[in-house]
Amino acid sequence: MTQLTLAASNPALVSIPPQQWTHDIRNILGTLGLHLEMLEKLAGPAGAKAASAALALIGRGGDMCAGALAEASGARHSGRRRGFDLAKTIKEVVALLEPTAPAGFKFRIDGNESHIALGDQTEVFRILFNLARNAVTAARRRAPLTQLSISVVRKTTGIAVRISDDGPGLPKAAKAALFRPPVEKDATSGFGLAIARELAERNGGNLRYLDGGKGATFVLELPNAGGREIPYGAAMPSLGRRATG
Repeated sequence: MTQLTLAASNPALVSIPPQQWTHDIRNILGTLGLHLEMLEKLAGPAGAKAASAALALIGRGGDMCAGALAEASGARHSGRRRGFDLAKTIKEVVALLEPTAPAGFKFRIDGNESHIALGDQTEVFRILFNLARNAVTAARRRAPLTQLSISVVRKTTGIAVRISDDGPGLPKAAKAALFRPPVEKDATSGFGLAIARELAERNGGNLRYLDGGKGATFVLELPNAGGREIPYGAAMPSLGRRATG
């Protein structure tokens, strides 16, 4: 199996600041809170589904806390990069967020076949969770958004995951600073897309926003387990043409 080169070409990708870990953990715990609110109102199968998702999120939160401690101790991440089923990770993200989506909102996953990516499964989960949760959050705030579609395309150079919604898209001002973290020193929110792109690059891939068309569309590109070696921290060859950020 192809292994990623251990030496990063960009030292900034080696360590993620603690406040970014805090952002993702808060996202998960916030979603957990929504599940628990539903448990107070629901009974039967729907309540059981929400409870199961809540327990899974607690486990994810614990894993992230362990990862934060490993970062603080200077532990390297290369040992966690291995082949994993990207399709399974996508289904897990959808299963965890589906019970919190408003009535009428739908997730659409195109294709059921396995796609074996090379990377850190926990970090890729965080990327996909951030992107999908943004869509669900917008829908809960009564934005004109009713569907999130996720598709996977396998290429010789890697695997591309396309995440698209049917909403109004992003305003021009938001696109200009799309992948930049907040400038405020003590900020604890607004890190989501900056974290997602940084994690993609750490895993030898990239994250892009496709400008044009209806809704918001992001493309996550990752190495596949059978493809050529991608140096740690190096960007992959682009699988698309229109990119922003």
